[in-house]
This record gives sequence, structure tokens and C-alpha cells, in this order.
Amino acid sequence: MNPIANRVGAGPIDASAAQPSRQLGRYRWLLSFLLFLVTVNNFMDRQMLSIAAPAISAEYGLSNSDIAAIANAFLVAYTVGQLFAGMFVDRVGARTGMTLAVLSWSGMTLITPLARGVVQFGAVRFLLGLSESVNYPAGVKVCAEWFPPNERATAVGFVQSGSAIGAILTPVIAASLIVAFGWRAAFVLVACPGLIWMPFWLKYYAPVERSTRVSDNERRYVLAHRGEQAGVAPGQRIGWSVFLKERLVLAVALSRFLEEPSGWFYFTWLPIYLKNYRDVSLMNIGFLLIIPFVTLDVGKVGGGWMSSRLMKQGWTLDRARKVVMLISAVSMAASLPAIVAPTPLGFVLFISLATFGHGSWATTTQTIPGDIVAPRFVGTVYGITAFGGGIGAIIFTYVTGKLVDTYGSFTGPFVIAAVLPLVAYAAFAWVAGQIRPVQFAEAAATHGSRS
Repeated sequence: MNPIANRVGAGPIDASAAQPSRQLGRYRWLLSFLLFLVTVNNFMDRQMLSIAAPAISAEYGLSNSDIAAIANAFLVAYTVGQLFAGMFVDRVGARTGMTLAVLSWSGMTLITPLARGVVQFGAVRFLLGLSESVNYPAGVKVCAEWFPPNERATAVGFVQSGSAIGAILTPVIAASLIVAFGWRAAFVLVACPGLIWMPFWLKYYAPVERSTRVSDNERRYVLAHRGEQAGVAPGQRIGWSVFLKERLVLAVALSRFLEEPSGWFYFTWLPIYLKNYRDVSLMNIGFLLIIPFVTLDVGKVGGGWMSSRLMKQGWTLDRARKVVMLISAVSMAASLPAIVAPTPLGFVLFISLATFGHGSWATTTQTIPGDIVAPRFVGTVYGITAFGGGIGAIIFTYVTGKLVDTYGSFTGPFVIAAVLPLVAYAAFAWVAGQIRPVQFAEAAATHGSRS
């Protein structure tokens, strides 16, 4: 029997009851700022390959299929890693989990310049993907621990915006370093900030129940309003099979499987497309790509803010999240007119609207695990849904490399990237039903078992 039973109603949140006073303190936002900073570093480390790809390809004679294979080495590890990273973070906690992860991904970035050829680059990127997979499950878990529902999407959006800031900084910094010193120096320099961040995380983060730095008023506010679901004893473990029987979990995983290929397509292929098919120089690519990654950032923050704002105005959790998802999916169709834009700038402006939509979508779908399960299960549920997104991205990255090498054109991939988000929204709306917290009405049959 499925242990997931009765659900909590999804009526409007009482904004007056959940609105914090200024005397409560804002320590929780300091923690979200630390997560934002490390997410900037996380994305800079992973984005380095796509910026350096033209230089690396020229040095080693790599084809588009080779670049796709290297990118997929990261994606495979990142996808599988998130599935287990969620459980890992739920088991050891965000403090230990994030510290080990940052130490590992910084190390992998440092040794990337030692790689030679497809196999070695693929191996390093695989290990990078494993370690970086911890960042988002941990970040969403911390936001679920420290923020009530009507603030949570804003907090997740702020943390998620770090990826866009990293994407904005990386093209300019990397292109400048590559031109001045070569691509190897760029990898070494972007690896260092993560190592500087770790002592601050160890000093300031602890779960809200045990933190000695947060005020008692702020702690009581968070614990009273964060939406902890009852029904499962502290320390009890729930098997994967329980979550996989919940249609909301499956709906988020399916929607991410269908939408995230579009986001990864832009992150991976835009520099190569602009250089090889629009004849843009490496330095100009660095500056042009600031625009779509700024709008990605605006989407991540704006999507979270919009959802939270609608809930404070009395909208239900279900309605607020779904409206933002629909607007996001429609925005991503802008990659269709981008194909026929006559100038590189016109192309980038259309793509910027698409990346805005992706940012808003990502914040919303990555907030939902914190909406539907208790904080101690958020990492696991996030990992399951992220696995769906990663599988879709792996397939589309491989297909893109083959299509471009076979037909010499990016038209097909851009069309697919425009259509997939609309299909993703339709699939989510059909499968999910109403978005609302899930309550565990009885102990799981897998009590004490390891997921």
C-alpha cells in the first residue's frame, strides 16, 4: 500500500499570519546569499568548457560530436549524481555535503588543464559533474528548512540566480583570460573562489533548529510557517518507491525531462554556434552572451518573486506556480524567430527571451519539492526530479551533435528547443493534478530501510 495518503489542503496562505516583522531578523537571507555565491562559482566551473571549446577543439582537432561526448560525460555524472546527491544531503546534512562537494568540484576544475583528448577531458568532466550535482539539492533543502512557502520561491530564485551570474561572468572572464594567457589559465583561476567560500559556510550554516546565530524570534517564525508535514517520525527513512508512486513527483520529473534539454542546449552550444555559424569572434561572443545570461538571471529571480507575490495576494500555491510555468514555456518559444534573425545581435535578443523563460521555469519547478514534502525529504525528491531533467539533456545534447555534424545546421535543434517547453507544461498540467503538500498518513513499509 502506498504510504502517501491524505493531503493538506491548498487554500490561500494567510499573508498576515505569515508576514515577518522587521524585528524578526533576516539571518535566513544571509544563508541564501552564501548559497547564491557558491552557485555562481558552481556554474562558472561547469560553463568553462563551452567557452573554451573553440580553443580546445582547435588545439586537439575535436569535432562537434567530440564536444558533445565531453559535455555528456558531465551530464551523465551530474544526472546520476543528483539522484543520489539528494539522498546524500538528506543523510549527512547540507553543512557536510556542501563542504565536500565544493572541495571536490574545485579540485576537478584545477586539474582540467592536465587533460589531453576526448577520454581525459571526459573523465575530468565526469568527476566534476558528480561533485557539482550536490549544489542544487542542498540549496533547495536549505531553502525548505529556512523559509516558509510564501518566501521559498523567492529564496530559491535568488539562489538559482547565481547560475545566471556565473554564466554572465564566465564568457567575459574566460574569453579575456584565454586571449591573454590561454585556456588553461582560465580553468585554474575560476577554481579558487570555491575554496575561499568553504570556511564561511562552515562558520555560518546550521539547521534552523540548531543554529546558535539566528534570533529566537526568527527561529520561531520559520518553524511556525515553513509547512512541516506531520506523519513521519524524526529519523524515519522513506524508500524511493514511496516517492515514485506520488504523481506530483512524477509530474515534475517528466516536465524537467522535456524542458531542461532546451536550457542545456543554450548553455552548451551558443558559443560554438556564434563562432562557427555567425562568424563572431571569441571576444565578441563573450560580450554578446552577457545578454541572454542577464535575462536568465532576471527570469530566475523574477519567476520566484512573481510566484511568491501571487501567493501573498491570496492565490493558491497550485495556481501561482502553474501560471508562472505557463508564461515561462511561452517565452521559450522565442528561439524560433531567433533562427531567422539577420544579425548576431538580433539572434541573441530572441535567445535572451528564451533564457528568461528557462530561468523562471527552473526556479518554479525546483521549488516544488520543497512545497510538497517535509524539508528532511526535499533533497531526495529534488534528486529524483533532477534525474528526469538530466536524462532529457543527455539525449538532446547527443542528438544535437549528430544533427549538426550530419546536416551542417543548427535549425533543427533550435526548433526542438522552442517546442519542448510547451510540451513540458502540457505534460505537467495533465499528470500533476493540484500542487499541494503531501502528508504521510502512516509509517512507510520501508521504515528504516535504505533508499
